[in-house]
Amino acid sequence: MRKANIVVVLLATLAVAGGYASGEKGGSADVVSSPSASGKEMPAITDSLKPVGDGARTLVVYFSQGAATRSVAEDFGILLGADMEPIVEKKTRSTGLFNFMRSGYQATFRIASPIVSPLRDPSSYDRVIVLTPVWSWNLCPPVRSWLRLMKGKLPAAAFVTVSGDTDPDKIVAAMTKESGTEPRAVAGFRDKDFLPENRAVYIGKIADLCMTGFGIAGLR
Repeated sequence: MRKANIVVVLLATLAVAGGYASGEKGGSADVVSSPSASGKEMPAITDSLKPVGDGARTLVVYFSQGAATRSVAEDFGILLGADMEPIVEKKTRSTGLFNFMRSGYQATFRIASPIVSPLRDPSSYDRVIVLTPVWSWNLCPPVRSWLRLMKGKLPAAAFVTVSGDTDPDKIVAAMTKESGTEPRAVAGFRDKDFLPENRAVYIGKIADLCMTGFGIAGLR
């Protein structure tokens, strides 16, 4: 049993290290935990969609080391007039190979990292959107921590993943289990969605989640 565990750890470490090597050359964002450049200098979301004024209180919760997940979260925040809750780890993650390996290990083995106490209580809101980057094809540790902390407290919820090219189903299943909440809607954003030529796809995913999850129409 011990040998089997060691082999699994070594394989996971090699996978993350391999991802690190490719990440140096612009590899997939969900292989390692490097900050993604996706989402930088994007057009204003209000150029394409109309802000909502339905009176519902919305909370947007996210963790982001780079621009990608933060950009999607901010777009939802602007459209829905939401309060923002960025998840903050107690210990800042440094860059470098060791950190990539540690972050990938934590994600692979479902380890929840210590986070700063959240400022907002999701149970006092009408709806919540939780966004996570994907690390080593898994839910990232700080978002796992927040979901565990808030288990059973979420109102109407939507879960969003941001990755290189990972299907959101596996990540959403983990989010559902950790939070004890079945999401009303799910969206998975990939690196290519942030490209200018795929702007319509990006806008469509945001509009569809608002409609499917919260019945918000007329955004376009």
